[in-house]
Amino acid sequence: MNIAFTTILLFIILAPGFTARNAYNSSKLSIIDRNRNLVNDLTWSIIPSLALHTFFIVILHNTTNYYIDFEQLGNLILGVANKSEASFRQLGDYKYAIFIYNLILFTTSFFAGFLIKETVRKFNLDRKIRYFRFSNKWHYIFTGECLDFPDVPDHYEEITDKIINVLCKVNGRNILYTGEYFNYYIDSKGDLEAVHLRNPIRRYLENDEVSDQKYYVISSRYLVIPNSDIININFRYLAMQEIDEADITPSERENIIEFDSDQDPLYI
Repeated sequence: MNIAFTTILLFIILAPGFTARNAYNSSKLSIIDRNRNLVNDLTWSIIPSLALHTFFIVILHNTTNYYIDFEQLGNLILGVANKSEASFRQLGDYKYAIFIYNLILFTTSFFAGFLIKETVRKFNLDRKIRYFRFSNKWHYIFTGECLDFPDVPDHYEEITDKIINVLCKVNGRNILYTGEYFNYYIDSKGDLEAVHLRNPIRRYLENDEVSDQKYYVISSRYLVIPNSDIININFRYLAMQEIDEADITPSERENIIEFDSDQDPLYI
């Protein structure tokens, strides 16, 4: 028996689990493992593949006249020479049924992986149980979903605004950018590439002691800061309530920075 055929056959058997895992990890929530390769993927696909095949075989045996000949399948996998001809003849006789079975199985595997991911997200299982947590740590930090982790006392649902302070070094000067969280970008390895702020302002830390105007309103609604300039990032998850302007105290009014007329004020 040609070892190449046996390899292809084993790949087809394990492919449903491989397909389901890729559908589960197809969003921005997941990043590519640097140590990941085809062998590792197929190894982790054994259990889901067996589960999917078992489910489909039960349906096949109970709803149709077809059945899986495990003896012939074993002969093909093990490469039993004296039974190879009969096994290949049987494959030829049922090639269309085998093709339809695998087509339906692979399609179901893809949607099963996708639906499992959506179920995990819908019921917040990835926030509550570490085992279900996706590999992109930046998602939980930037969105504030990390507040729902069991060892954190706050709650993600209470967040109304996310303010980010980004300390950068540009041309040898320390600059603090502050703005509302808008987006973030990561590379294929999961490392942070850039931070995207809305309604940004900035201040030069060296001017703190000599200038009353510490903050400068950047004439742009959005600002992208590359990770190469970033020293550190501070996250503030806020739970704001709407109040009447007349109720603002003088001390609170001093902490309001006004933007242009088409922008909202930012509270610092």
